[in-house]
Amino acid sequence: MIHNRARILSFSWPLSTRLNTNFWYLLGFCWWMQGGELTIVGFRLVFHSKDSDYMTLLCPKRLLLRQPATLLFVFAVMWANLAQGQTVNGLYQASVAIENQSTRQVQAAKKTAFASVLVKVTGQAMSLNNAKLRQALSAPEDYLQRFSFATQVIDGQEKAVLKLTFDPLRVNQLITTAGMTVWGAERAAVLVWLVEENHGKQRIVNDDRHPVVAQIKAQSEARGLPLVWPLLDLDDQLAIDAGALWGLFRDPIMSASLRYQADAILIGRVYKGGQQQWQVKWSFWLDNSEQQWASQGANLAQLITPLQERLATSLVAKFALPNKSEAAVGLAVGQQVLVEIDQVANLADYAHIQALLEGVSGVSHVQLYAANGTQLVYRLFADGHLSQVKSTLELKRRLLPVENEESARLSLTYPLWRYVWR
Repeated sequence: MIHNRARILSFSWPLSTRLNTNFWYLLGFCWWMQGGELTIVGFRLVFHSKDSDYMTLLCPKRLLLRQPATLLFVFAVMWANLAQGQTVNGLYQASVAIENQSTRQVQAAKKTAFASVLVKVTGQAMSLNNAKLRQALSAPEDYLQRFSFATQVIDGQEKAVLKLTFDPLRVNQLITTAGMTVWGAERAAVLVWLVEENHGKQRIVNDDRHPVVAQIKAQSEARGLPLVWPLLDLDDQLAIDAGALWGLFRDPIMSASLRYQADAILIGRVYKGGQQQWQVKWSFWLDNSEQQWASQGANLAQLITPLQERLATSLVAKFALPNKSEAAVGLAVGQQVLVEIDQVANLADYAHIQALLEGVSGVSHVQLYAANGTQLVYRLFADGHLSQVKSTLELKRRLLPVENEESARLSLTYPLWRYVWR
């Protein structure tokens, strides 16, 4: 029997995100009892994929939390698992459908796959216009690590494919030598709100069967661009409606987007105009800047391509590694920085932080510089501009930036970035 002073509380979080909207999602149901006691009576894990939703109901569990500090800790741990900047896998891999295993077919597939990899690693299709990259495309074997023949279901049919993996080091060297930038595997996640108007009615769409959604997802996968799509569950329905998105009302949009913890927000307003042509108005919010543009046409592939170029150009400018000439400038202004991290509780935190810093794109070496209680200071050696390293580092949601204050304990020969571990 439920106590007459009990309050029913429900909560939900995305636990992790994957490219193309595959992610685990947690739903919890609990009673908040008198005296600060919290009883969680059940969890439900939902796997949401681009094909369908799979739900697993776990056995109910009871979790008694009598201390407010413990309650806050549990919520903080769950909050830390929200969607965030993502590590994109398979940047140097590609699969190409082939009709047979003839030399001509295989050679053509190698060139197609190599072009696909170059687009993913640079983030921009226009990189293929670069003279040095065009020259390298004539000899993809020089950058190939391995390939194999396999079968794969494409458009509902099983087809023969050539699966290829290219050498990351050699590909990166090629790109930087060509004066282009390398976009590392740590990439900002973009939350997509897409609203369609039809016969005067507006609705939010995220279904793969919608042609615009399908085209956006297909092209973003080819670019290695992580997109997060809203669940459109009860929480979203209570937080925002299609009208607020259509009107670009910033406060409700930002509030509804907060749960997904994305690094940028894309809002698309789509409808069909005269002669059945698609009309789309885009708004892209990154940091404190906003870009707006419109496109129209009957060919969806041509309609969405400029969108991908705009997104990639903005994100590459902020997060990609500099080319050789830019790196030379970075050398002149200094490539070392001190990173102070507070509230490091134990050895597990230390190991996690060390691995996190070593995995940041643009960081060549990590050195423990000082330690004092729960505070650690690292010295990072960067390959290029520190501003881009900092932007990538701050995709790590467990590092909470704090205002940079003078520290008497440290020699400020190098820039100092300060964070709290959470």
